[in-house]
Amino acid sequence: MEVQTDDVIAGQRVTNVDVRAMSSLTHSTTNDRVDELWKEHYIAINRACTAIDNIEGMGDIDETRKTRFINEAKFLRGLLYFNLVRLWGEVPLVVHSPVSVGKEDIEVGRAPVEEVYAQIIKDLTDAEDLPLPGGYSPGDAGRATGGAAKALLSLVYLTRREWNSAAQKSREVINGAYGYDLFENFADLFDAASKNGKEHIFSAQCQGGNGKGNRMGSSCTPTGIPGIAAAGTDEIGPGVYELFEKEDKRRDVTFFTALVSPRDGKTYTFDPHFCKYFDPAEISNPTESNRNVPVIRFAEILLVHAEAVNEAESAPSAEAYASINRVRQRAGLDNLPAGLSQAEFREAVYLERRLELMFEFHRWFDLARTKRLIPALEKAGKTNVRERHYLLPVPQREMDLNPKLTQNPGWD
Repeated sequence: MEVQTDDVIAGQRVTNVDVRAMSSLTHSTTNDRVDELWKEHYIAINRACTAIDNIEGMGDIDETRKTRFINEAKFLRGLLYFNLVRLWGEVPLVVHSPVSVGKEDIEVGRAPVEEVYAQIIKDLTDAEDLPLPGGYSPGDAGRATGGAAKALLSLVYLTRREWNSAAQKSREVINGAYGYDLFENFADLFDAASKNGKEHIFSAQCQGGNGKGNRMGSSCTPTGIPGIAAAGTDEIGPGVYELFEKEDKRRDVTFFTALVSPRDGKTYTFDPHFCKYFDPAEISNPTESNRNVPVIRFAEILLVHAEAVNEAESAPSAEAYASINRVRQRAGLDNLPAGLSQAEFREAVYLERRLELMFEFHRWFDLARTKRLIPALEKAGKTNVRERHYLLPVPQREMDLNPKLTQNPGWD
């Protein structure tokens, strides 16, 4: 997703032609990355549906745990469908595990966007009953919580431009009994030693040493440094590093420009590369990074709240200012100036989201939902962008297998 934005380009070491095509916006209906996105989402949805359909009938689990397990699966299904509806618009809506391989089960047409969103909201609303973040044992850290469901709902409402609902739901996260807060130090967000901390609402769990590490630790690390087996495939877009003010504490956490070789002890310098997922404990083999990938975190909810209040009230209130300024203060920046217009405040929130959440897989979704994708990518030199790129093409493989599917506009 990131290579389709103005923040990231597929570097010279990218050998997959389909990844390069997505970066240059020349991908087609047969692109293997598009096919994988669709397929992997539906594999996960099928697993969630299997859990939801079958846990209730298991006699050896107490009712409290049954409800919790089912709602965890509903949270994941809601998250997956939220991705799908933003990526493709209308998508097949499957809410039960297939009972056969007959056409009635596997040939499913695309459901209207409103129907998909209704299911997402229902699943996440059910999942709001999950335990508080502190309700799990340390061995269960990273599981879905009621706070995560509420936080994701606020982003769903924001995406749907339901400003009052987004503002209210984000308030419930900010002011609720969940214990969320900003880390004092921005770097702690990505340190493996502080994973699943007070700012992490829901994260993809990564554990190095057993093939389950965060591979982006390698893809973002430059090659050519003795003793470091890096891929160096994901590079930053033009002018991205310069977006950060020099005093912005996030800049030198988001990027690095030097590394000490574990082989010869020399310091090697390079152009800025993304650093959020590079784990110093796995310097020789960065693909085994222990750093998690944040899916949703507290700083984003503060920015959701600021944006929603500004839109709902047609002006930036003190409440909206307070939320965005909490994020800026942690970054070492001055508060936004008072007296901004609604449009000026909106642009400030957009920029703050870009800086705060850079390379956390939000940029494409933000550009798409705010209808800024085409001008932003053209400014970054990705001049192949067209109106059709607001949605991905339905994979040709799926079209061939399922005659009930239709293609998105512009991809025929």
